[in-house]
Amino acid sequence: MNRPERLEDQIQFLLSTIILRELRDPELGFVTITAVRVTPDRSQARVYFTALPAAGKSDEAQVALSRKALGRAAGFLRTHLAKVLEMKRVPELKFFPDASLTEGNRMEEILVELEKERAARPAEPELSEKPEA
Repeated sequence: MNRPERLEDQIQFLLSTIILRELRDPELGFVTITAVRVTPDRSQARVYFTALPAAGKSDEAQVALSRKALGRAAGFLRTHLAKVLEMKRVPELKFFPDASLTEGNRMEEILVELEKERAARPAEPELSEKPEA
């Protein structure tokens, strides 16, 4: 594994730990950092996250609240990263909701629906492939 991927993995692990142990924002909810992508010049890091909704909130509302909370905490998180990472400049953190889980669930639903449609269709007669004498 080359250096940028190691850096991304390290930032992901550190952010997950800091968010779990240090952040105390009631709007944050249960956030999971799913991926980090650092620009080639290492000036910015795109941080992808998922958020489980709190009671009485929709997925979209919780993601919006969590994104705001993470945006407010970006300086705090960057400061904590700077204490651990040995870099001249710690990347600026930008937070984005990770839609891959939602897209995966949607694709799963489509496949289940297709299978139901296939099962509801009448069976086509099979063609016999016996050689004629």
